[in-house]
Amino acid sequence: MASNSPPFPSNNPHYLSLLLFLLTSLSLLPTSTSAPLTSLCNRPLPLPSATLPSPSFPSHFFTISSGSFSGGNPLFSLSPPSSRPNSFSFLTKSSFHTNTPGLIRLVGTLILRGTHPASTNRSLLHLHRVRPRLPLRPRYAAVSFDLDGFWSEPDSLLCMHGPGIILSNRGNAIHSNALLKLNFSKTSTLTSPFVTGTLESSDEPVNPNHFDPVSLVSFAERNYEYTKTSNAKSVCTDLSIKEESRGLGGEFSCEQLRGLLEGSFQLQYGRDCLNGHCDPVRGALGFDQDYMFSNQVDCSDDGKVHMYLVFTNESRSMSRSFMIGEKGLVVEGFWDGERNRLCLVGCDVVTSEEGSRKNLSINECSFGLSFWFPSVLSIKSRSVAVGRIWEGKKESKTGNFSMIPFGTTANYMSNLAKLKYKYTKVEVVRGFCAKVDHGKKGKGDFPDGRSFRDMRFRFDIKDKEGKGFSGIASPISLGDNFYAALDLADNATQLDSDNGYLNISYKLEYNLGQGSKKQMKISAEGIYNPKSGALCLIGCQYIGSSDVARQARVNDSMDCEIFVNMQFGSLHGKPTEHVKGTIRSLRAKSDPLFFDSVEISSRGIYYEQAAESIWRMDVEITMVLISLTFTCLFLGLQLYHLKRNPDLLPSISILMLVILVLGNMIPLVLNFDALFVMRRSKQNILVWSGGWLEVNEVVIRVLTMVNFLLLLRLLQVAWTARSADVSKTGLWVHEKKTIWICLPLYLFGAFIAWLVHTMNKSGRHTLWEDLSSYAGLILDGFLLPQVIFNVFLNLKGKALARSFYIGFTLVRALPHVYDAYRSRHYVPFVKSSYIYASPSEDIYSLAWDIAVPLGVLILSVVVFLQQRFGGSFFLPLSMRRSGEYEMVPVSSSS
Repeated sequence: MASNSPPFPSNNPHYLSLLLFLLTSLSLLPTSTSAPLTSLCNRPLPLPSATLPSPSFPSHFFTISSGSFSGGNPLFSLSPPSSRPNSFSFLTKSSFHTNTPGLIRLVGTLILRGTHPASTNRSLLHLHRVRPRLPLRPRYAAVSFDLDGFWSEPDSLLCMHGPGIILSNRGNAIHSNALLKLNFSKTSTLTSPFVTGTLESSDEPVNPNHFDPVSLVSFAERNYEYTKTSNAKSVCTDLSIKEESRGLGGEFSCEQLRGLLEGSFQLQYGRDCLNGHCDPVRGALGFDQDYMFSNQVDCSDDGKVHMYLVFTNESRSMSRSFMIGEKGLVVEGFWDGERNRLCLVGCDVVTSEEGSRKNLSINECSFGLSFWFPSVLSIKSRSVAVGRIWEGKKESKTGNFSMIPFGTTANYMSNLAKLKYKYTKVEVVRGFCAKVDHGKKGKGDFPDGRSFRDMRFRFDIKDKEGKGFSGIASPISLGDNFYAALDLADNATQLDSDNGYLNISYKLEYNLGQGSKKQMKISAEGIYNPKSGALCLIGCQYIGSSDVARQARVNDSMDCEIFVNMQFGSLHGKPTEHVKGTIRSLRAKSDPLFFDSVEISSRGIYYEQAAESIWRMDVEITMVLISLTFTCLFLGLQLYHLKRNPDLLPSISILMLVILVLGNMIPLVLNFDALFVMRRSKQNILVWSGGWLEVNEVVIRVLTMVNFLLLLRLLQVAWTARSADVSKTGLWVHEKKTIWICLPLYLFGAFIAWLVHTMNKSGRHTLWEDLSSYAGLILDGFLLPQVIFNVFLNLKGKALARSFYIGFTLVRALPHVYDAYRSRHYVPFVKSSYIYASPSEDIYSLAWDIAVPLGVLILSVVVFLQQRFGGSFFLPLSMRRSGEYEMVPVSSSS
């Protein structure tokens, strides 16, 4: 059964676990009896004969790998998203001959996959929203029915009944019974290519598990009879192809043919079209859709082909699953190996609706089609698969059939065997490029043009009104090589001439407005100078039968008066200098095809820089782990030091410990908040990183928690020791004086941070982010309260272990030293990728990277001298205070 299973969507992992649950639960279902099937199908359930399974109709004969359905409320949404239409599959487990001639006993499983309704008051599908703060995404579901029944060969009727499993809102399995009826012919032809039927709930309407009827339709996959092959041969007789076409590479291969026909085909309406309606097809089909999909393709070993074509206005659809578009054609024909083309005849598919049910029927069979695969691409012909469609009953005034050409919009990264690219605009672009690039070597090293990752980039554009849109530029070929076939380690690619220019072709796409589905698509080719990073292109856009094309009165369907000029940044440049350029029209302003020039800017890094950034992030994660580990060690040594010298506990500044505790508590709380709020978005990162990032996050949070608990313990023992002895109440007076000195300093610093934030016009950081960075600066100077407290106390004593204050000083100083190194050796692509020495945790710049290490080092030296010579040793003798308290050693037993 595994070989006949339909391909499940790989981009939704919940399907696999859900279907696994459904299939494993089938063994728990009650066995269906013959009584309900006898009454529902209006005939007794046939008993299997004692012979072997049916050799004429094996189980896979009735298998449906992909179909479409509608209805089924409240199980499924009546308006599923176009990106994921409702689909079903039927898997037959066994088929047996029966004692009744012409009846086959069947056992199988029907699986429906679709979208839950957005809301429902039915108990069956009440949506439980775990995270109301997050946007609600469509919830996908699968329902499985274990069916038993028969197929009647004379009636072409398949009738089966059985229980199904539906998941409730609590995740429990709910049993529901259903009746499946399919019009399943022994053979399918061009005029009867579909399998249609219904799935109806056999539960009472008052039952909460009852659902509305489900309408099923699929393309017949087995025992197809070719009846119009002779017609297909005749329709291609008068069709002449001027361009050279590629073959399938030896023997006929259906898999290779499917690959070449994959994706969408754009219909290129001619000059006799008006607002998208063209005479050759308007009379029979009446469609004006822009795109066509070869939705289902099946072949025979001798080269005969039949397929289902769908017409839609969506350029992207799930063509791997059965689709019902606005219009459709069923076609059959053969592969002409001599002329390397596919000749087909087609019938119009009419879609009618009865409520939520969609019915497909065949109308006229008067259309001819042909596909072929050009061996040479150019700026005006970028399709790896092209063809013509025409209506055979109508002829133009010249006596020839009016045809509509079409070509695939798929990428060029596959099916490149025997494919070449012909440059036709290189000489034209040289004249324009000479004005902006003089062939001189630029500053730094630039991409050599061989890497697809480096030459492909996303960009933002701005028009003269300042409106911003987004787009993408993808290289197609470099010299005589396509990027998909270009060996990056091969130096065989020849330069275009002695001056070092490379011929290159591109595809550019960008939206024509925020949220707009309209796109500007430009096919471009030109030259690239790897010495200076200058890219000059002449572009063409398809204008077809648009009203603007009519006004311009051009004879060509392509406008090739577009100049694209771009400048790549150096390999070690800043992300803001990645790519800059313009796209402008070469036509006069009075020309209807003229458009205002737009500016291109791209923020990005090259592949080598990305690899370095990933390596840097790995190093920074290691540095964070080492830093947290040593911090735990330093805290443990401090607690051990105080256990051996408990008399020194009261001389530790409580304010210093509070600052350290808050400094570890705030990021800990924020991290846990991010754990719950951003969990869904982080799952995408974890899939990419294989889970290693999640492991590091857990370890970092555990170590941060251990640090926090150790600091909390240190604060608790210091507070308890000072509060327990009434004779040391004067220490609290000195602590208050320390607070009165430090607090105004901290508030003044916060005011300065707020002032700098308001004066910063770039607005890259929020006020909270700037204040958070300033809090890191306070944490850097954690020893300041201890130094001031020691001045008031004026005692000699090693209250702080050297490992504690020297170790913490190094932990706070090293990120600034590392940031100074990082800013000179790594490209600051996205500062949010900075894990160690993150700008959200401290203030980092060249000045602060020098001032902070010097400052914390000075504080550490002062503490060392204070514990050796007294807290006020650096003050004049007249200002020094003698120790007010005598530290009496306390035995550990007491």
